[in-house]
Amino acid sequence: MNPPLPADPRRLGALWFGIQVVWTAVLGVVLQDRVTALAPHAVNDYAVIAALGALLAAVVQVCAGFLSDRHRARSGHRRLFYAAGVALAVPGIVLLPVAPSLAGVWLAMLLLQLGMNLAAGPYQGIVGDYIEPERIGRASSWMSVNQFSGSIVGLVLTTLLHGWPLGIALAVCLVGGWWVTDTYVARLPRTREAAAPLRVDANMWTVLISRALINVGFYTLFGFLFFFVRESLGVPDPRTTTGVLFLAFTIAGVIGAAFAGKPADRMDKRVVVTVACAAIAIAVGAFAAAPTFAVALVCAIGSGAAWGAFFTADWAIAYAVLPRAALASAMGVWNLAAAIPQVIAPAITAPVVTTFDARSAGLGPRVALICVIVEFVIGTAWLWRLRLNGASAAGKRAT
Repeated sequence: MNPPLPADPRRLGALWFGIQVVWTAVLGVVLQDRVTALAPHAVNDYAVIAALGALLAAVVQVCAGFLSDRHRARSGHRRLFYAAGVALAVPGIVLLPVAPSLAGVWLAMLLLQLGMNLAAGPYQGIVGDYIEPERIGRASSWMSVNQFSGSIVGLVLTTLLHGWPLGIALAVCLVGGWWVTDTYVARLPRTREAAAPLRVDANMWTVLISRALINVGFYTLFGFLFFFVRESLGVPDPRTTTGVLFLAFTIAGVIGAAFAGKPADRMDKRVVVTVACAAIAIAVGAFAAAPTFAVALVCAIGSGAAWGAFFTADWAIAYAVLPRAALASAMGVWNLAAAIPQVIAPAITAPVVTTFDARSAGLGPRVALICVIVEFVIGTAWLWRLRLNGASAAGKRAT
């Protein structure tokens, strides 16, 4: 087996930047805002669209990852999947902000989920395809920086633009990110490593369950922050305020992600995850009790920095545990731990929000944030079931 080829993780991560521009704008603000404008029962309709979209994403990512492993064994790369996915996603991106009905929203989200996950499933193996094991933590840090930088741009765009201009701007960011990554990968030597059947061992199960629990917490926060701002804080412009809070969260996330790279290479990644998740739980607890926007802003900054550190360690753990010979297949399954929580979070949280709002207006979203803390704590505790030797825990790939 040839070692991974040295490569620049900044360019490898450019497509991830474009993907995050789109998803942050869509799942953070645009989808909720569009459903609110078109549906009388916004929370419930949002929950159904988000949940079914995530189910579709999970299926597409697993299938695309499996097929791309075999395609890479023949061609030496996965570029076909990146290009096809982006081409399919662009119409959905442009349509969503101007969809005239719920049927239009459903159509846009269908195209978006199909295209984005056709590209993202195979793409998530790119660091393992080209980066040597001793640089995985730092390369994961660059993927995280690209993620949070893309989120910043996505939130800025949703704050400044509406309608067709917003959809076109999001599409341009996705296509631009794909172009940078694709033209760079095209110049790298091809690696035709034989694909192998995916075997899910005990360590992989531990990582999947832990990541899923933590992501249930994240998507509860991500999906219901708009309703928290609108109902609990009672601000006059919840769309803009939500965008500002997410912007603060993601700017802080860039800093946390950048600083976590070296610790993720040099020390036990479980420690990095634990410290980050503990900080998030504290910040979200203060968030839930926040009486004003100013307090909520401080909490958003604290939780964002911690989430950035978690995200870097999360990627690094995946590359240390998942089997290289079936990497995209494994990453597709690994990403189920992010996709399935998008189904679970709205499904279990929407009834909670509705129930507590019936008792006191604005109480439901605050209780949802308390659920976030519980989910983060359980997910972090579960990660310590992981059994790694010293080298693997500190950054060497498990064999």
